[in-house]
Amino acid sequence: MWPPCSSSAGIIILINQFLQIKRDNGAGILSMQDNSEQLREVFEHFNSVTDELIRAYKLLEGQVAELNSQLQQANDELVLKSAANERLAAKLTALLAAMPVGVVELDDAGVVTQINHAAGKLLPDLPTGRNWQMAEWLQRDSQDGEYLRHHPDGSISFVSAAEVALQDQGSFMLLVDVTHLRELHEQLAQQAKLASMGSMAASLAHQIRTPLATALLYAANLRQDNLPEAARTRFASKVVERLQALESLVQDMLSFVRSGVVAGEQARLEVNALLQEVETIVQPLLEKKQLQWLPELGGSAFVHAIRSDLVGALVNLVENACQFSPPQGRVHIGTALQGGYLLLRVGNQGEPIPDSVQQQIFDPFFTTRANGTGLGLAIVKRVVEDMNGSIKYLRDGDMTIFELRLPAA
Repeated sequence: MWPPCSSSAGIIILINQFLQIKRDNGAGILSMQDNSEQLREVFEHFNSVTDELIRAYKLLEGQVAELNSQLQQANDELVLKSAANERLAAKLTALLAAMPVGVVELDDAGVVTQINHAAGKLLPDLPTGRNWQMAEWLQRDSQDGEYLRHHPDGSISFVSAAEVALQDQGSFMLLVDVTHLRELHEQLAQQAKLASMGSMAASLAHQIRTPLATALLYAANLRQDNLPEAARTRFASKVVERLQALESLVQDMLSFVRSGVVAGEQARLEVNALLQEVETIVQPLLEKKQLQWLPELGGSAFVHAIRSDLVGALVNLVENACQFSPPQGRVHIGTALQGGYLLLRVGNQGEPIPDSVQQQIFDPFFTTRANGTGLGLAIVKRVVEDMNGSIKYLRDGDMTIFELRLPAA
């Protein structure tokens, strides 16, 4: 029997065996019949191996065809993806060029690699291939944290800048020209200011009209020739009283308008000493209404303020507390330090402020008192805000409290 062969090595073995048979025949070792039988077996085995090789080749050919098909499919997909990426890149390029926001592309080393049209218009002298230094192109605005761009023609652009980092691919600098937006804000603020001034003028006219009309009425009575001396004195006293009310209103108005506008007069003030000064000023009113003065002063604390403004604001708060406190009630004032701020509370046992008017109590000329000017709390709020502080109304038990939060010095 012949050994099984399933490869080209089998064919080589068969050929070698065939040659060996031929040599044996030449030597006369085997008979003709034996040679024929061996040759038949050799060729049969040769045919079997050949068929097996053909089947293996066809199988390999099919596998190659399948691999070629897969490769062609992958190549087609890659071409489609490449075309889609090219279209996306074209869209992004067009979008980048049309964006109103300036875009400066930086590599890992901070070198400018590309700028869009908006950035080139905002920074016309910015070249590519140069290190990006913010201070070289834009000047920081100390007021609101934006940047200034001074142009050769003398104009100024206000720019908002932000950096967007890309992972291992550099970053983008986004530059937004906010000059027009800033102008709109200034115009809006001017319009709001004019509207506020108109509202204040109307409220002031309303506040002045009543005492002025009363003073005119009493003054007209003084013109009577047969007026008794006692009545003349009483009418004159009423005229003076109404004129004093007008003077007080004007003074409050001036205090509201001028509070915080005097520059360079702020000083480092010790709070407890200020409160003792306030107590001296309001003592006659406390005694008149028989009110209990309950100071709760903490440790020594300091604030930066204009002395007259802060004392005036505190006096306003205490006088307001006295006005709304019931007879023989308690008027409380206390201080405490909290996280770098001074908390200063002024309270009384008066009725709570209705929810419907709590949003208006700090508005100029808003008052719930018949003879009030409505400027007291507005002045206090203005002074506190000029000190970068805040004021709020709250209710604590039976006490109505106004709490000032001022930066501690």
